[in-house]
Amino acid sequence: MLADDFFLVSWDTTGSGRPRLHVQGIALGLAGALIGELVLHQRVVVRGMRLTVVDPRQAMENVPDNVADRALADIGNSPHHTDVRTWLAYLARRSVDDVSGRLVATGLLERETPKLLKRKQRRFFSTDFSKAMWPATRLRLALVRWEPLSPQDMALATLVDACDMTDTVLDDPADRRLARQYLARLQEAIPRPLGDLSRQVSAAVGDAVLTYRT
Repeated sequence: MLADDFFLVSWDTTGSGRPRLHVQGIALGLAGALIGELVLHQRVVVRGMRLTVVDPRQAMENVPDNVADRALADIGNSPHHTDVRTWLAYLARRSVDDVSGRLVATGLLERETPKLLKRKQRRFFSTDFSKAMWPATRLRLALVRWEPLSPQDMALATLVDACDMTDTVLDDPADRRLARQYLARLQEAIPRPLGDLSRQVSAAVGDAVLTYRT
């Protein structure tokens, strides 16, 4: 799932167990990825700053995942709220818990039980190193080699970039120039709903960074 891949890129589950970005930024990226899952399932569409359900009758039909199904139900139950940023903020309130919970349920993650009462930051550790590293590795290789990407991986690449984490994936500075040229091409080739979504996530994360630094 798109949000699972985004979580594994944005959270250091094979090392420190900590987030690679401030948690609010990751939460917004995950919220965007959850909306992206619904776009990929053709349940919602994003046009510019607007988010709408493709078929209101489908909003009551299950998506093949409880987390995405809950997000779709919320969107379907509030058709008067169509601003993408509104839904990003709403879903971000629980996106870390929802997506990490999904990964824990599949057995790919374990959540650390804090030993110190003062420690509030959540830590998650992978149970399978290769599976946890694969989304970032797959993305890095594709960007460096200019390989064709599926719509889901296009969404992953643009959402990671929207959250300013591309350099985290491209740990070798020598790879970054060519990879960013390819990202610019992806922005033109990506299906418009996913491209519009990534731009709204970028704006929301930018605002969150300003608040975080204040």
